[in-house]
Amino acid sequence: MELNYKVIGNRIQTRRKQKGYTQEQMAEALDFSVGFVSQVERGVTKLSLDSLADVAEFLECSISSIADDTDRQDYNYFQTDFNSLYESLSYDDQRLFFFMLEVYAKTKKQQQ
Repeated sequence: MELNYKVIGNRIQTRRKQKGYTQEQMAEALDFSVGFVSQVERGVTKLSLDSLADVAEFLECSISSIADDTDRQDYNYFQTDFNSLYESLSYDDQRLFFFMLEVYAKTKKQQQ
């Protein structure tokens, strides 16, 4: 299994924001630099297993939910990622995406 560090970084960033922490707060709590946290969240820097465990503990989640999103007890995690991505879009892009999703859902329903 090859790890995608950009995806891992996005999961860390999403979880951090969900918890209401800034990069500065996370860096201070974990004895990291703010630059390091930024690089991890962008997928530029890889975390050691020990650091990943520290991040997971700080964010109150499992390592697996960060590494490969297999934490089945975290039912809201996918919804949080989806909302974060959706909210990052412009208003016009949100409207377009909603329309596309609506058409997709209607098509899937008709196929069943």
